[in-house]
Amino acid sequence: MNETVRTSIFVAGAALSLLAAQFVGSNVLKSPQEYSQVGSEFYPDFTNADAAKFLQVVNYNNETATVRIFGVEQGADGVWRIPSRNGYPVDGKDRLAKSATSIIGIKREGLAGQRKNQHVEFGVLDPLAESVTDFKGVGNRLILKESKDGTTLADLIIGKEVKGANGMFYVRKPTEEQTYRAKVSLEVSTKFADWIEPDLLKLDGTKLRTVIIEKHSIERTPQGARMSGKETNALTRATASDKWALEGSNEATEEVNEDEVRKLVQALDDLKIVGVRPKNDKLKKRLQDDQGLALDERTRNEMEDIGFFFFRHPERKVMTMVSQEGDLVAITDQGVAYELHFGAVFSGSEDEVEAGFIKQPDEAAAVEKTTDEKADDEKPGSKKIKSRYLFAQAQFSPEGIGPKPEAPVKPEAPPEEAVNDAANLDTPADAVTAENVAEKPDLKQAYEAALSAYDSAVKKYESDLAAYDDKVKAGEKLVKDLNRRFADWYYVISGDSFENLRQGRKTLVKEKVVTEKPGEAKAADEAK
Repeated sequence: MNETVRTSIFVAGAALSLLAAQFVGSNVLKSPQEYSQVGSEFYPDFTNADAAKFLQVVNYNNETATVRIFGVEQGADGVWRIPSRNGYPVDGKDRLAKSATSIIGIKREGLAGQRKNQHVEFGVLDPLAESVTDFKGVGNRLILKESKDGTTLADLIIGKEVKGANGMFYVRKPTEEQTYRAKVSLEVSTKFADWIEPDLLKLDGTKLRTVIIEKHSIERTPQGARMSGKETNALTRATASDKWALEGSNEATEEVNEDEVRKLVQALDDLKIVGVRPKNDKLKKRLQDDQGLALDERTRNEMEDIGFFFFRHPERKVMTMVSQEGDLVAITDQGVAYELHFGAVFSGSEDEVEAGFIKQPDEAAAVEKTTDEKADDEKPGSKKIKSRYLFAQAQFSPEGIGPKPEAPVKPEAPPEEAVNDAANLDTPADAVTAENVAEKPDLKQAYEAALSAYDSAVKKYESDLAAYDDKVKAGEKLVKDLNRRFADWYYVISGDSFENLRQGRKTLVKEKVVTEKPGEAKAADEAK
């Protein structure tokens, strides 16, 4: 091989090597720094769940095509509240601890990608970023801080689950472009009901003794408010094992519809809060101090907007609250009368039902992002939820406990003369027979027996009275506790709960089915 050929081969080989190096270099990840973080925690300094005083979850709802912000924070008074839900208090610290603990120790198990254009594929687009246009790639962002404006303890975007790797998700920090695979087992909920005590009344259905339903509707007309369809029904029972009786029903032809009453009792037992609205400060203070409603202009406008009106009482000449859709009073054997006043109906999205139609300050910056393809009323999952405003109060009702024990009457001692006469019978000793004793009983002995029975009755009375007084004290305390809880809020209940509670005679009674005994029909025919 001559020198020219050898030189040509060498040059060609060098060129191919250079091209290969360039090709490989453009496709091989060359940053060892990102790989060096594999196996390390995203936030190694965050080890104490109790340090977190602010938790925020931001996610994108594909059904409603909106970004949803949900968070809880601890105030200066030590109370945990939900800012985006009108500052409603959080119930139970266990969920808070679990939520924070589930974020501690999340590790970078493997590098998934380094480029920004891979974020859509991994589902780790920032839901708070204003530049987001591809909503299918938006992840869930979790933020933990020492306080609302304090040091960030953890801030992660959780994306799609890694296929074929159970419990493994794509995760990144919002400030970084690198996406990692990480084992994630979160205990974080964005459901309002999961963070609060949803049981509004905390009522045990077996303790119900009386339920009074006043059903009516109020319409606003140019001539003023007009009431229609007024109907009152009262259900009673003496004990939990007794059947309910409807006042005014014809026992010969009607009977209580047990299925519907069961729905009613269950609805009271399990009445759920689905939303809240704050009362104004002046009204809160009066209700907290058991002073009742104060009808200033602000309170009147506030309450009438959600279906609670005021009219002058024809007899007492005072302003009385009248609910748009009637009232219900449920009395328990604890002496508690739960007063439920049904206001206006409305329909809205989940967020609107929970917190109202006015955007909260914390959410003002995060404008709802919607896709341009569909109008708001055409978005999938944009179905409105039918709900009802509710004003709740409690009163002490001693008749629920039962009659107060009555003191026994002490027997009167017989006159001394009568006792002496009975002791000194005017007959010979041999004439004292059983017949004579029966005719003139020993009055002193009878009195002593009556007195002994009286002493036993007094002990029972004192025991029964002490138990009654304890029930009264417990009932009065429960009423105060309930009113302190109810004082700050107008509540929102579901449309289904309202329908099960506000029942009328049409559903509460049914035609009585008379079953003829064998032979009765034949006897009746023969008698004709």
